This record gives sequence, C-alpha cells and structure tokens, in this order.
Amino acid sequence: MAMLSFLVNNIKTVDAENLNFDISAVQADNQIDKEKTYFDLLVKPSEGQDLTVKINNNSSKAKKFRVSINRAGTNRNGVIDYSTHGAKADKSLTNNLEKLVPAPKTVTVPANTSQDYTFHLKVPKKSFTGVILGGVRVQQIKKTSKKSKNAVSISNQFAYVIGLQLQSNEDYVAPQMKLLGVKAKQYNARNYVTANLQNTKPTIMHDVSVNAKVHTRGTKDKVISYKKDNMTMAPNSNFDFPIGTNEQALKPGKYTLDLKATAEKGRYHWHFTKDFVITEKDANKLNKSAVDVKQGPNYFIWILVAVIIVIILLAIIIYLNQKNQSKRRH
Repeated sequence: MAMLSFLVNNIKTVDAENLNFDISAVQADNQIDKEKTYFDLLVKPSEGQDLTVKINNNSSKAKKFRVSINRAGTNRNGVIDYSTHGAKADKSLTNNLEKLVPAPKTVTVPANTSQDYTFHLKVPKKSFTGVILGGVRVQQIKKTSKKSKNAVSISNQFAYVIGLQLQSNEDYVAPQMKLLGVKAKQYNARNYVTANLQNTKPTIMHDVSVNAKVHTRGTKDKVISYKKDNMTMAPNSNFDFPIGTNEQALKPGKYTLDLKATAEKGRYHWHFTKDFVITEKDANKLNKSAVDVKQGPNYFIWILVAVIIVIILLAIIIYLNQKNQSKRRH
C-alpha cells in the first residue's frame, strides 16, 4: 500500500543541541503493514483501543516532554504538517482525529530511562471511507532564561513525530481539488498573491504540481507566475499556494488567476480561473511593510527639492537686483 509512502519513521525538527531522546511506536495487533514503523491501523466502528509510544530519555537528567496527537494539515510549502494542535479544521473534514484522542499532556521521563506513554484512541461510531491522518508529536520542554521566572518554552526545540493513520476499509478514494479563493497576502514581510487550494476528500493527494499565472483582467498580459512540483496534501485540508511578486510592488486593480494542477503523477487534472481585486488600501498597506519591494522614485521629494532650489534662486536674484539698485542711487 503506497498511500503512506511519504511517512518516515520520525519526522524531525532539530535545534543545535545534542539529540538526547528518541521515540518509537509499539505496534498494535491491527497494524495493516507490519513493516511500517508508524501507526497504520485498520479499525472497527466504536471499537476504541490503547496505543503506546515509547519515549527514550538518553540524558543524565530527567526531562519533560509535551506529547500531542495532532491532525494532519498542509502548510504553504505543499508539505503535510503535524506540528500544530487545535488548528482550524477544513470544512470538508468529517472525522477530526483530535476529537478521538486526549488533549496534549506533559510527561516527565527520568534520566537514562525508557518510559511508555499510552493514550486511548476512540473510533468513529460509523464506518468511514478513506483515511483519518495525524501524528503523535513528542517535544522536549525547556526552561526559558531567568528573565521569565518559572516559565517554560517549547518553541523551535527538538521534536519527533510518528504518523497515525486510521482506516475502516482499504477502498481507494480519489482526490478532489477545489480553489476556494484568491487574495494578496504577506508572509515573512514579503508580498504574495495566494490561491487557497483544498483537498476535499479523505485521502492523501500525492505528486501535486501547480502552475499559476496572474493576468490583468480582460487581457493575456502575465503579471506574475509561479510553478511548483512534488507537493503533497493531507486529507480534507487546504493551504495557501503563494505566488511571489518578484520584488515588485503590488498594484491596485482587477486581475484573473489562471491555475492548472495535477496529482498522482498526472492522473488527475484540474483547471481553475478566478477573478479577484487588489484594492488601493490593501496594496499600500502590504507594500509599506514589505522588505523586498523595489521602491520607485519618490516624486514628491524631487518636486520639493526643485521648489526649494527655485525659491533660493529667486531670493538671490532679488537680493542682487536690490543691491545693484542701491549702488546706482549712490
């Protein structure tokens, strides 16, 4: 079953510190593929079960870990993301994994010890098609500096994720893409036109390629474009596909997005066109805060300088004229 070929044993986010812990899944009896090291489960309606993740603390000190079971989403790079708990669910989602598992929890593991974390998984009452996808994320909690007394920080620390996929049958479900909207946005102080793309089906969408072009409405003049391949979308998720402005300022006006997409090595095709507007208010706001926009000449400054020069020249002429008249009288 190639459906989860993108998942690896552990998906990592690493800081500069030494790696002093790791995790592994304790395989359940209803594991579909015994060769996989993530949870790949065939479940029966209403039959919940306990699942266990083993946390190995290889440090000489006791450590605290935040364990969260997160629903899979798709980030704006076109990558399935398991890092966030409690994110807004896509409207097409029927079975939310985060409602089938306990809330995030802090676990303390003694030094040089392996400890089991067991959680209870609920299973929907009705049989479902496709997959319910998420991941068990384990992140070390580290204390902040002394300036923030007794506080803890879990940002940008080392984390592992083990995939968690549920199926009540192994029937194939074809992906379906929709274009939900287009608008100008800013990420990391850079301007983009974003196309919000949605996978409406409970299946992983592999090998996604998108070719997007923005035209001035009513013309074929290409304003900006962007193409990207080898993306993946989580089941029942959406993401903003970003089309960069090439360091050019956003211009107010009426535009049309023309977007072509394929998935599953070209097996599925979609073509979307959508009109949208960039208002003067939005363009000015985004251009003002963008760090990569090439600023055009400031004509007001040049006009002001020219006016000042003219005033100075007139003042000199008047002064010299008055001085000459005074000499003539004497």
